[in-house]
Amino acid sequence: MRFHLVSAVAAVVMLTACVAHQPPRETVLDGITTTYDEIFEVPEVERWCERLDFEAMRVDVGDCELYVEVEGQGTPLVLINGGPGGTHHYFHPHFSRAAGSARVIYYDQRGCGLSCREPGGGYTIAQAVEDLDRLRQALGIDRWVVVGFSYGGLLAQVYATKHEEHLAGLVLVASAFGPHLQAQPSRQYEYISDEERARMQEINEMPGLNGPQRMYNRYLNGDWKRQNFYRPTRERLAEQARYEWVHDRAFRPGIIESLADVDLEGAFHDFTVPTLIMEAKWDLTWGADKPALFHGEHPNAELLFFERSGHSLFADEPERFFTELERFVHSLR
Repeated sequence: MRFHLVSAVAAVVMLTACVAHQPPRETVLDGITTTYDEIFEVPEVERWCERLDFEAMRVDVGDCELYVEVEGQGTPLVLINGGPGGTHHYFHPHFSRAAGSARVIYYDQRGCGLSCREPGGGYTIAQAVEDLDRLRQALGIDRWVVVGFSYGGLLAQVYATKHEEHLAGLVLVASAFGPHLQAQPSRQYEYISDEERARMQEINEMPGLNGPQRMYNRYLNGDWKRQNFYRPTRERLAEQARYEWVHDRAFRPGIIESLADVDLEGAFHDFTVPTLIMEAKWDLTWGADKPALFHGEHPNAELLFFERSGHSLFADEPERFFTELERFVHSLR
């Protein structure tokens, strides 16, 4: 292992913590470079779906069966994961906190995770929107709160423009935006060192590795910094590599191509459905100007800003995140 400490501030913080016998969690801001010469196998780790107590089912939406899990009672709250190409597993176990006051609905989009695949491709964002509304109908729900995370936030916004009458509320978490919004470039590699970039490139070009192996070893060698504020545990990285980036090969190209047809400019200037936007200071997926620009697209929305979070706000600052989410859902009643 090659280990470099390149931040004097990080050294002071770590020394203070050692004295208190409570080592701090490493953050993306600490300036620590860690690379490994060896290639690691992805640890065996059980799906959270097998560890949590909820109802799992396959829901027929016409020409496809979507994998669905339901947890808790109360206001229906459907979660749309990021990507395009992620799975519902990314929300586990975090959103079990919301199940104390809401009926939390997890699902995999067509072409992803445990849901059906589309023979020959043909995936589009319009199809994903209609799948979501057919899921609502199949579950017997009139109006629900739609929570969109990352790319899922873009899907949630398109859904809102098509099915506003079935929205009780809209929650956009580190959300993607329409092509018309010109934000500054991504900062995802800003805190990744040259040594880490070089090692990740070596891993990319290494023959014989499967997808999860390549992803897991990239994470260990610095790739975790792109979308995390705190360094995840190896168990968490194994979960991500095994279960949270699983999709049909044709899914991402189809969705990305269909985004050219999305036009959200001005779509929410007169939007009356209660909307909550959650953004993070250290969400390096976007430029630093993104929260303000995005809020400008949703002038009637409430904006919450998280100071100690990266892309996954609900994992980095869970106490505040779920307190605010519960408050918002309760306000809809």
